[in-house]
Amino acid sequence: MVGLGETKLRILERLRTRSASAGDLARELGLSRVAVHRHLADLEAHGLVRARTEKCAGRGRPRQVFQAVDAEAPYARMCGDMLAHLRELYGPDAVFEVLEARNARVKAELEPRMQGRSLEARLELLAEFLTERGYQAEVHREAGRYTLKQRRCPKLALAMEHDELCQAELRLYQDLLGVPVAQECRIAGGCGCCRYRVEEPEG
Repeated sequence: MVGLGETKLRILERLRTRSASAGDLARELGLSRVAVHRHLADLEAHGLVRARTEKCAGRGRPRQVFQAVDAEAPYARMCGDMLAHLRELYGPDAVFEVLEARNARVKAELEPRMQGRSLEARLELLAEFLTERGYQAEVHREAGRYTLKQRRCPKLALAMEHDELCQAELRLYQDLLGVPVAQECRIAGGCGCCRYRVEEPEG
């Protein structure tokens, strides 16, 4: 990030929490739209942000919003190419086998620490594990169910091209927690966070 300048870093940090339009950024950061557009163009050229079109509720016109792309984007592109080649050579099952092997390593690390703990304690351990790896995860409880939120996605550039990563992540959480888990939204799909609904076991 060296050399980006304070204003660009402020914009980038803001976009890491959720996507925003140039107008949103101008209002929140006290900048002109012209200045924001200039900074966004530079950040996009560096591969640090990505623009997309977002539909508005009702009959409103679609608007352009921006979201941060993780700093490891060049490595993500290389990994993405490798996954694409793997799929071409051996089929989609080969990609899932690789991701399942990674899941197995994570489970080997976390399952002994989760054994015998309550669902809430297992969720807190999972959130702590994810936060240590850059996901900025948190757990909420409401109306008899838990919600796991991830406000950042370290693998965003890769996940935007390969949704198998998000599918593998969901399976990992289901295996670790031992209860139904549903993915409600994801950053790679344009949401402000990745959100998982975790159901408490009956009885």
